[in-house]
Amino acid sequence: MKCVYQSTNLVQAQVFADCLEGNGIPCEIFQQNAVGALGELPEIGPEIWIRRDMDFDRARNLVHQLEGDMRRSAEAGPTLCTHCGESSPGGFDICWRCGIAF
Repeated sequence: MKCVYQSTNLVQAQVFADCLEGNGIPCEIFQQNAVGALGELPEIGPEIWIRRDMDFDRARNLVHQLEGDMRRSAEAGPTLCTHCGESSPGGFDICWRCGIAF
């Protein structure tokens, strides 16, 4: 097993793990509960470890691609739906209000 990603929060780690699993790369999330620990423990975020070492390069490429996609989505401005006129945050593929794809 090898670590391919360390996240700052569990939700993001789960998104990345789901992406890897969806692409045929079995993985595990470790340190899930460490984020909420208090006291003298160092701050450690959740880590994604792949089960098969042979998937490491492919997993790292997917992680880098997803990081880039998330960064671009965060930087994108809001999108106006042509169907209902509602504004959706950048990175949305469908209108949150009416469900029409952009």
